Parts: sequence; structure tokens; C-alpha cells
Amino acid sequence: MNKKNIGIMIFIGFAVVFVITAVVFWGNDNGEIPEESIETQNQPDTADTKSEQRAEEEMDYNFPPEKAENILVAQEELEAGILAASEGSSLNNPYVNIDPYNRSPLSALVIFDTEEAAQVSFTVKGKDDASDISKTMTEYRTHHELPVVGLYPGYTNIVEITAETESGETLAHTFTLTTKDLPEEMPTIEIKKAQTEKMKLGESELTFYIPSTRYAFAFDANGDVRWYGSGFNSHVLQELDDGNLLYLGKDSNSGSAYNRLFETTYIGKVHNAFKISEKAAEREAEGLDSTLIHHDVAELPSGNLLLTVNDGSGVYMEDMMIEMDRETGEVVKVIDLKELFPKEVYEEYEKREDNGLKDWFHQNSVVYDENDDSIIISGRHQDTVMKIDYHTEEIKWILAHPEGWNEEMKRYLVEGESEDFKYPAAQHDATILPDFDDDPGTIDLLLFDNNTVVTRGDESISEQYSAGTHYRINEETQDAEIVWTYGKELGEDYFTNIISSARYQEDSDTVLLDFGHTDGGERSSFVEVTHDEESEIVFEAEMINFRKGAWAYRSSRNSLYNDQWAERFTLGE
Repeated sequence: MNKKNIGIMIFIGFAVVFVITAVVFWGNDNGEIPEESIETQNQPDTADTKSEQRAEEEMDYNFPPEKAENILVAQEELEAGILAASEGSSLNNPYVNIDPYNRSPLSALVIFDTEEAAQVSFTVKGKDDASDISKTMTEYRTHHELPVVGLYPGYTNIVEITAETESGETLAHTFTLTTKDLPEEMPTIEIKKAQTEKMKLGESELTFYIPSTRYAFAFDANGDVRWYGSGFNSHVLQELDDGNLLYLGKDSNSGSAYNRLFETTYIGKVHNAFKISEKAAEREAEGLDSTLIHHDVAELPSGNLLLTVNDGSGVYMEDMMIEMDRETGEVVKVIDLKELFPKEVYEEYEKREDNGLKDWFHQNSVVYDENDDSIIISGRHQDTVMKIDYHTEEIKWILAHPEGWNEEMKRYLVEGESEDFKYPAAQHDATILPDFDDDPGTIDLLLFDNNTVVTRGDESISEQYSAGTHYRINEETQDAEIVWTYGKELGEDYFTNIISSARYQEDSDTVLLDFGHTDGGERSSFVEVTHDEESEIVFEAEMINFRKGAWAYRSSRNSLYNDQWAERFTLGE
């Protein structure tokens, strides 16, 4: 299988959460402030049999995350100091603290009291009217703690606050906040096109650059950065159902491994923190940082997190998932993908030259399907997207080129309906779309088809282009069709052999594509196109001049104020 060597080149996996070097102790377990740095096919017989046979083994997983209570304790002490310092502040003379948690440099905490209960609105004035970032707190209060986000870097920002009392009286105050410049190694952003009326951007909605490593950041339609995390991030930066962020980071930016998983908010307050074992951490390529959690996390209905991890065997990597209790870090379920495939698939896979491990599957995404309690995963080095029953761990279907499968595995293969049907190759970011055809027997799936054959696929078109593709799979007949695809039109200039993503924007019926590793990794491009026959480009941003490895793993579109976290924001809780 000589084609396997193609996939072992680079792929910068890393994974999830905000780490910062500052007063709140993003890291050290001993409570010390870290130094400042910019820097088979063994199919189970039944669901119950499977669960019973593996129950004891799953609890013995050797690398469970450990809850980092010291970080939360340090934060409590920090907030107590802020409350003491802000006592007696008024609207005309508020307490103001830029980057109060030392994790979100383009944010500020504003605190004041009003004599009467009032509803407060506040705005960071943009460089044009369309770039204002505003928030209205829904409750009437006399004590106000405002999490202000969306400041410009290296700029004297104007912040406007309006307080309206229940009796109808309006009070107002305007002040300025001056922020520091961005870190020097942040990339250059060029906006090539931005049809904001077709993008249908909501209030405080920004485009997020989720890196393979280094700084995560977000910018507005003008290309101005309005948020970034000062702790290095890798691969995972995503909103949870409660509006918080999940963020993979480090004790220190100068650390060699991503070893912290944080649940935080856009202002930087931590709600949960875990230490990630470095014993089974692996790196994607020489010179890059290592991590145990490598590419993705899925939030389950229970609130628990399903993490893509290394098994720590010293033989294989990136072919295991663990379900982690969201509160304790306890591992409550383990899925070893080797148990789903014939032994020859992984045992005969060639070892990587750099670490001697077999990166035979290289899982790079996972998403939960609530319709049938299953998960859909992507394996780059098998050129495969597959659906697995989450309870039984049995395969439901496989979307992959039919080359190279044994007879037992062939029964799971989804068949393309047309002769020119394009199977994915080295794909990323498989996500579930809305039910466009209103047919419960089908599933609409979006993914980024890198189109570079690793183990199986059409080599005649491999590496000619990359594309975002909408598949519709009939889960009853195991047939599939391509509903929409875009990228072939852009040709080799936008071909990206690793990383990248495709995200559907429901409000605008567009798809935000991240061509993350173009020009051999010298450029990352975000292209947003309409999800129709025209595939009109409505937005394009190009990022260059970033450090090696800091290319865009994924892009997303999030609102800084998602109507959840800010409303709950309270010091001391």
C-alpha cells in the first residue's frame, strides 16, 4: 500500500482550549505563576455484550484528564480582589479592568452601581457604523458587571454605556480604552471581498481563525482583529451548548505540549479546567508541539465530551476516542477504532519515520447524530467517513472509495448514484446539515474534501483541487448523491493537502470554506459561497505571514455575545 506514505507528511493535529501565562494560573498545578511568554474486524455480537465485555477495560484507560481545581481557586481569589477594588463605583466613574483574566486581551470588565434598578446597554464603537459591537443585558439591576469584548488592538477604543431605569430615566457615559498591539507573529489579513448583506452577519458576529497551533483569533468584515486568546491554542475552539468555549491550550506558550483543556468564555473567565496527560502526547511533524487530544471534540446530549485521543500504546496513534465526564474528567467510555477494522488494515500500515508509530486512521473529526444516537467520524488516512452506533459501536455505513475493502467491510459501503460520483479523499470536518429534503431516511452531510488520495481513491484527479461537498446519503438503501460542491472551480491555487473545513451558515444559506494549507502552507484562505447552483463568492479573506504550523485548521462564524454566557456572567460564581 505505497499510497499510505502520502498521508504521513504533515497534518498538524492538536486540540482544545485556552491557556494563558498570567495571574489566573492557566496552568501550573502547584499554583505558581508561569513565566510570561509570547511564545477487525471484531464486530460485537450485541450492544449489551459489547458494553459488558469492555466495561472494566474502559475504566482502566491510562490517560484520563485530571480536574485542575487550583486554576478555579486562583480565579476566585482574583475575582474577590476585583470586587473589593470596584466597590462604590458609579456609572460616571466606573471600575474598568482591561483583560481582567489575562487570557483575552481585547476585552474589559466594567463595574458600577446605580441607585435605581436599570437595564444596561453598551457598545464598542467600530471604525465604521457596521463594525459596532453591542450588548444589552436583559435584567434590571442596581449592581452591574459588564463583560465588554470586541475591542480593537493597539487602538484607543470608544465605549458607550446607557442605563435605562424602570421608571424610564436614561443615564449615559462614554469613555475610552487603549489596548496593546497584537503579537508580532499574528498573520496578515487581507479582505478580498465582503458582501455583508449576503453574509447576513448578526450583531457581534466575527470570523474565527482556529489554528493548528499558536494564537486563535477572530476578525470583522474589514479584516480587523476584534478578539484573540493570548494563550496558544490547537485545533479545538468551539462553542458549547451553554455558550461557553472549549479551548485546548498549554501551561505556558513556551511549553512543548498542549496539556490543558479549558471551558471558558470570550472575556477569559474559566468555568472548568483539566490537565491533559503528556505521557501519550504525540506530534504531527518534526518541530511541532505534541498533544494527547489531537483534532476534535463532540459535545454529547449528557453534556459529556467525546475526545479524539492517542491510545498511548507506543504502536498506534490517533485512532481512539474517550467520553469524558464534563465535571470530573472521569473516562466513562472508550472507543478503539482498531476493533472496527480488519487487523491487516492497521497492523500492516507503514510506520511513520519520525516517531515509529502507525498513523493508520488519523481521525480528524467527530460529530454526534441525535436522530439515532450515533457518531460520524472522518479518518484521513483511510480516505473514509463512517457512521457508528454510539451504544453498540457497530458500523452503520462507510462513505469511501470501494477500492481495497475486504468482503466483510464492503457491506457497509455507500454507493454513489452516478458514474462521476466523487468519493472524498483525505477529507476533514464532516458535519451534519439540516434535513433539506425532509426525508427521515436520508442524512445531509457536509465535509471538506482535500482530494489527495492516501489509501484509496481516484488518483487521476488527486491534488488537482480541494472542495467543500454536500452529500446526501440514503441510510436505508446505502446510496449517495452529491447535492452541492464548490472548489474545483478554483483549481490548484486553492488545493490544500492537509487541514481545512467547511461550515454551513444557516441564516445566509452559505458555506464558509477554509482552504487552510495552500501554496505549500504559505497561505490560508477563507471563502464563503452561496449554497446553490451559482455558488457566488460573498466573502474571501486571505491570511499570510504566519509562523510555520500556525495555518488555519478550521474557520467558523461565531457571535461574541451569543445571548448565553454574558447574561450569566457574575463575579464570584
